[in-house]
Amino acid sequence: AAPPERSHETDVVVIGSGLGGLSCAGVLAAAGRRVTVCESHHAVGGACHAFRERLPGVGTFEFESGPSLYSGLSATSSPSQLKHVLQVIGEDLEWLTYDRWNAFLPEGEVNVAVGYREVVERLLPRFGGPNAVQQWKRLMSALKPYSEAVYNSPPFCAIREDPWAIFTLGRYWSRLRPIPGGPQKLSEPFADFLEAHGVDDAFIRNYLSMFCFLLQGLPSYGAPTSMMAYMMADLYRKGGTCLDYPRGGSGAIAAALARGVTKRPGGRLLLRAHVEEILVEGGRARGVRLRDGTVVRARDVVSSADVRVTQALVPAGACPELHEHLRERWRPFRPLRSFVHLHAGLRADGLPRAHCPDFPAQWGVVDSWADLEAPRNMVLVSVPSLLDPACAPEGFHALHAYTPATEPWEDWEGLDRGGPEYARRKAEAADFLLAAVERQLPGARGRVVLERVGTPLTHERYLRRPRGAYGWRVEAGRDLPGHTTPLPGLHLCGDSTYPGIGVPAAAMGGHICANNLLSVAEHWAQLDRIPLWDCELEM
Repeated sequence: AAPPERSHETDVVVIGSGLGGLSCAGVLAAAGRRVTVCESHHAVGGACHAFRERLPGVGTFEFESGPSLYSGLSATSSPSQLKHVLQVIGEDLEWLTYDRWNAFLPEGEVNVAVGYREVVERLLPRFGGPNAVQQWKRLMSALKPYSEAVYNSPPFCAIREDPWAIFTLGRYWSRLRPIPGGPQKLSEPFADFLEAHGVDDAFIRNYLSMFCFLLQGLPSYGAPTSMMAYMMADLYRKGGTCLDYPRGGSGAIAAALARGVTKRPGGRLLLRAHVEEILVEGGRARGVRLRDGTVVRARDVVSSADVRVTQALVPAGACPELHEHLRERWRPFRPLRSFVHLHAGLRADGLPRAHCPDFPAQWGVVDSWADLEAPRNMVLVSVPSLLDPACAPEGFHALHAYTPATEPWEDWEGLDRGGPEYARRKAEAADFLLAAVERQLPGARGRVVLERVGTPLTHERYLRRPRGAYGWRVEAGRDLPGHTTPLPGLHLCGDSTYPGIGVPAAAMGGHICANNLLSVAEHWAQLDRIPLWDCELEM
């Protein structure tokens, strides 16, 4: 029988505690809603959760399961969507700032500070063609009005998906900037923008396509110009820019968002709370039933789970229109691939203890420009203990290396997690990832004292991701469906919904979903908590 204290009634129940679900829950709780978050895992955060591993005689390592590269969060005012959620819910973190990352590209090593100066003064003269610097400057000049329009736009959290959006967005009409060619230009593929402005330098095109892929999961042919306009604005912001990292690691972000729920009256976070069914009564979503029999009744249900998981939670026949909506609206999109991960504890003797040019906290490895989406062509590595020493015991470093959504599910499908073939494949993946680590840190294998390997099967099991997928593949000019459904009382957020994958997108989607449940007056009052910004760009 279910523990009696777990069954209860509330205003809103949110399925899943990823950044999208937590953002939605926190914004609703800040408006006075009683909110319950149901998380199947024993840790909060979804793909942003952290976990600890204790090694006897050494100590405890803190590892990140997902993102570690952040910006726009240490500033008091910023266009960062995650920053806006934290401001609305009244939470913040201690942000550690740093200035560079490294990359090992087919042409060679690229160790540059964030911003544009070292790109123009060091990188392009070394790796670009004879006209590379000229083409870059021409590109930035052409991109500037788009960057200004996107970067200094109305805050995206002013969006709501009903006619009242004219009031919440209209509040910021003076921030609207002219866009050459009209707003549709922002939705066009960035590769088309490069072509239109005569950028044919191979290194520039490859280098920018790599950033498109890392930010959106697609190279420049599929990434929207709006995304790169925003990124370039970040690099060219007057006064400089920096990278941010939260003290306590990425798990501290999830913890702050969770506090935004639990500190409010009626706010609850249930862990090991696997939702088996969305309750539908009288033609409306009325709550959820957990695997252990717990029933949480609510006026509204928000699912931040993958849309395929959400569809399976609604009983067949309960709302045929919903099943048709979920099937048809997502039919044009395909899921992205998955990941392999290496979490390792390393002896740090003879190594820098803090982030520096010789040992940066982040680096990437690209083997070939021919196909950025090819399996195991790219690896990203982070060493968070270089920024926050508490992530590893004294004298050691914590390291995370992974492939950015290029691992085919088919290579792992059907393997027995306890079998010898699975163990062999994991060892092979670890060997591959360590080779990327050793591009920056020769001899790293000999320093490993603790090793954990994650696979697409790990993603499927712990993150409840069908086929271990990293969200949905969304090409320029298309948008994922929004956050409303034909079933009254059921709402959607998370990376299956607009705007899609990544930390900013997850926070933004959760925020929009919450806005849909608020009155205009409540929404307006929350917008008062977000200080405006006006950044001058040196493009």
